[in-house]
Amino acid sequence: MNPEVLIVIPARGGSKGIPRKNLRPMCGRPLIAYSIAAAKGVGTSARVVVSTDDDEIELFSRRLGVDVLRRPAELATDKVTIDPVIVHTTEQAELQWGEHYRTVITIQPTSPLVTSHDIDQVIAMFAGDAALQTVITAVDDRHLRWREVDGAIVPDYEARVNRQQLPAVYRETGAIIACHRDMLQTGTRIGSKVKLYLMPAERSVDIDSFQDFWLCEQILSRKKIVITAIGSKETGLGHAFRAVMLASELVGYELSFVCEEDDSLARGYIEQHNYPVHSCANGTRLEAILSLEPDLVINDILDTSADYVMALKKAGVAVVNFEDLGLGAEVADLVFNALYPHQLPSDHILSGPRYFCLRDEFLYLPEGHEKEGVQRVLVTFGGVDEGNLTVRTLGVVGGELLRRGIEIDVVLGPGFSHHEELEAAVERLGSRGVHVVRATQRISDYMLAADLAITSAGRTVLELASVKVLTLAICQNQRETTHTFASSENGIINLGLRHNVEDAQILEAVCKVLDDAELRGTMRRKMAKLNLAGGKKRVIGRIAALMRRGDKGEDR
Repeated sequence: MNPEVLIVIPARGGSKGIPRKNLRPMCGRPLIAYSIAAAKGVGTSARVVVSTDDDEIELFSRRLGVDVLRRPAELATDKVTIDPVIVHTTEQAELQWGEHYRTVITIQPTSPLVTSHDIDQVIAMFAGDAALQTVITAVDDRHLRWREVDGAIVPDYEARVNRQQLPAVYRETGAIIACHRDMLQTGTRIGSKVKLYLMPAERSVDIDSFQDFWLCEQILSRKKIVITAIGSKETGLGHAFRAVMLASELVGYELSFVCEEDDSLARGYIEQHNYPVHSCANGTRLEAILSLEPDLVINDILDTSADYVMALKKAGVAVVNFEDLGLGAEVADLVFNALYPHQLPSDHILSGPRYFCLRDEFLYLPEGHEKEGVQRVLVTFGGVDEGNLTVRTLGVVGGELLRRGIEIDVVLGPGFSHHEELEAAVERLGSRGVHVVRATQRISDYMLAADLAITSAGRTVLELASVKVLTLAICQNQRETTHTFASSENGIINLGLRHNVEDAQILEAVCKVLDDAELRGTMRRKMAKLNLAGGKKRVIGRIAALMRRGDKGEDR
């Protein structure tokens, strides 16, 4: 080995703010162990050296697998800056091992969130720019700032704008400073040609106080959750909707998503909510998930196989599945099937509407009041509407509704693709009284405004039931026919599978609801008995309890 890179970790024994800081246990390991592990994990051949004046730091550093060079007492005082320490360590390393380094990198032991990838990226910056002299880790630190001028406090900005609109201002994190070896001949690591390696704020903590120490421990001890969801023109977007909703509740965990190539609609929806999504080739979901080394996987992908779930569990991963009627449900740690109450329940299979996860827009609602008759109808068939039931329904009942003076709201999902047919159907009816909404983040507003909804038999039925809207359901596919919540028992008229429903049946059912006040009262009373508000809390509670059982599946 003839390394061209020297990585120096300066670790003094004295520390006034936090006594013995560099050896203080963080999540069960000495603080210095994190920077040593990051340095040892770089992909480039490098010499890693700890510079210290302390016997105990030397002991632990050597046991952690790196070389140690002692610094003289005059370089170990509070007043000495790091530059002369790095110069001394570099010269000593070259003498002791007969090496000459091209790049010298300083990693502070007080930055435990630095990764090997960060160091590799810094090294690559030098490889790509022969004139580069210094690379410094920094974080975007744009804020509205004030300063003191002649005793007066004045703004240090030209205009009050959003933080993102301010000129870029970068703050050194102190984690990594890398320089060309020749720079050290000048006595400083900072040259005239400098580049910044930007790090995310959440990994830019430099431990200077007990509060910093606590924060880093919380970040390092976070467990990893991977959520994998389907979402395409064939499967709709309900799974992606729920995946994002769960993510917003699972605070305190490190979250990421995995989607296969065919699930482009799900991937797009998740990315819109600013979550990291790892896209993988079809059929490689398992490999993509395991590469992220999660503690828990949430599968919102319908039926799973026993082999798939067991492969996750063999890797020490806890497994939670949604709407799973496959063999994988038998061996998963938890299964939630709100839409399939007929599935045989057990200690780990929790079924029925008690475990339906309502989005927040359905939990914080204004006081409603029961209206006489039907004045407004909502037509909505999910994120994709695979059977184009929107256009069919408008063609069947639109004329009758408008003849009666009833307003129609048509709410489309983000995956709806039958726009030309819909425009033609609306034109045939005349634009007055038909309101088309191409996509919305506030569908509860349209539900609250509606007296009757015509929809598919999936999750939307439960959302409508939560706001007590009269509902007529048409099943998009065979699987929806098994969603037994959409039944007269819960105040819902279910016409069955779309292929088996005649247009005349749809019109007849709608007219019956419009004309029969007693029927409307019965439907509303049955819905009023339902209590769906606590489902999400129950689901998150069970997932959190599973996560508390142990690291990577231990003691499950």
